[in-house]
Amino acid sequence: MKSDITDPWSGTDVPQISNNKCENFFEDSFVVNQTQHTRLTDSEEYLEKLYSRLRILQKGTSKKDLITSLYVAKEDSIARLITSGCKLETEEDTELVSNPLIRHIAPHLQALTASELVHLLKADVLQIINESEQQKEID
Repeated sequence: MKSDITDPWSGTDVPQISNNKCENFFEDSFVVNQTQHTRLTDSEEYLEKLYSRLRILQKGTSKKDLITSLYVAKEDSIARLITSGCKLETEEDTELVSNPLIRHIAPHLQALTASELVHLLKADVLQIINESEQQKEID
């Protein structure tokens, strides 16, 4: 198959860049003729903060510091637990898995919590006892 389109890369001439002079800027730089870098006004403060953090890290921690930090963390977590206002659920108040069909057909027989299930089971046992007593009376 012959094509009329010629290779687009064959006819381009790439000029060689001379490495005589190393240029330390971008071709489309917005700053013209600036050879020295200027520091920011707060660079000394920033460096001082970094050096202080480095001194703290190099200093290390003692056993006493570790114990006090653990004590503070423990107190903070206890305070968070107390003030969080989260309501702890008892086992009786946890919701049970319910069958949607039984809940629709006979909602009075479907327990939503464990405490309701206890009452339903008591009623069920009483019903069985009553039925057995009625059978005895009939016989």
